Amino acid sequence: QVASFVVFGIMCMMVPQCRGFEGVIVICLFLGLCDGCFTTIMAPIAFELVGPMQASQAIGYLMGLMAVPMTAGTPIAGYFNDYFGNYHAAFYFAGVPPIVGGLVLSVVPLVHQRMLQKQRLDSGKDKMLDPEAVVNGELLPGCPASEAHI
Repeated sequence: QVASFVVFGIMCMMVPQCRGFEGVIVICLFLGLCDGCFTTIMAPIAFELVGPMQASQAIGYLMGLMAVPMTAGTPIAGYFNDYFGNYHAAFYFAGVPPIVGGLVLSVVPLVHQRMLQKQRLDSGKDKMLDPEAVVNGELLPGCPASEAHI
């Protein structure tokens, strides 16, 4: 998903560089491939992050948030065309958020790994003594620890 974000941003920025129809076709193929990768991976990632009970709500929120830039992008691109005289700036600005998002997402696993290492060091021997040590998803997927009576 990170790679698809970064490639998507780069392809958006390359649209103004096309001099012929063939270049536009190649870029559109890569844009479609990256968009397909993002869309198909979105549901499993939401399922993993929030569990099966809240996955549909998480996907709904994500689609709702995606609707804002999709709706506002066209008028903003028109404003850039009026201001600069062409659409080049619109494509360059449209490529920046996916690249930044991909770079931020590439750092998330490192931060998560450090947090897990710190948690393992902090918990150590106390995990066997604590009856509330069952984390959401360890007993049953989507079952909160407060409802999991052991």
